[in-house]
Amino acid sequence: MRRAVLALLARLAATALGAVAVQAQAGFAPEDIAAGASQFQRTCAQCHGRNMVNSGTTVYDLRRFPVDDEQRFFTSLSNGKGNMPGFKEALTPEQMKLLWAYVGSRGGKEP
Repeated sequence: MRRAVLALLARLAATALGAVAVQAQAGFAPEDIAAGASQFQRTCAQCHGRNMVNSGTTVYDLRRFPVDDEQRFFTSLSNGKGNMPGFKEALTPEQMKLLWAYVGSRGGKEP
């Protein structure tokens, strides 16, 4: 029993450290990710799903967005893509950056 608890604690610690490493590697501050999550819930969740969780059959599954393609994200967000309207008139550049922090960090989770 003690071994199982220690193994679970080790896995939890590794997961937490991995998430911090992803955030640091991508250069996203935890407060930007949190603010981006809040913005996402107001702006994007209606279509892309709460916490980016959706089936990916009718709208793009943002959990799969290439984290190395920041420009593509901003272009799609600004101008729209497919059925998604453009948001360049509705969102400030700061709001878009916060959304990228959330999406680009996979919500602060490991990819």
